[in-house]
Amino acid sequence: MPEISVQHQCVTLADLVAVESFGTPIGDLPEQTDKPFYEDKNLIAGTWECEVGKLQLNLEITEFCHLLKGHWILTSESGQVTEVRSGDSWVFPRGWKGTAEIVEAVRKAYMIIG
Repeated sequence: MPEISVQHQCVTLADLVAVESFGTPIGDLPEQTDKPFYEDKNLIAGTWECEVGKLQLNLEITEFCHLLKGHWILTSESGQVTEVRSGDSWVFPRGWKGTAEIVEAVRKAYMIIG
């Protein structure tokens, strides 16, 4: 029988590790860290953090996100601007293209559906 996977106190986790960039940097590469806690076939869940910067995204996955801290401005290829701040949740749909401007360092809890 499967058991529940838990990542306690995601907002204060101190053991995130450096990872490759989530997207292509526009300008300097912002530092990014991650701590996954659940993987099963095409699902991954964890906590991800990114310092101030700007990334070009072309997503081949669907991702549910909940912003634990920070401020992000997401601008789709079609020009729709979506601002998210601490406490907000959203979904990046598979195929989403655009820019992600990290205005204030962000930390998000996520679930990726590959």
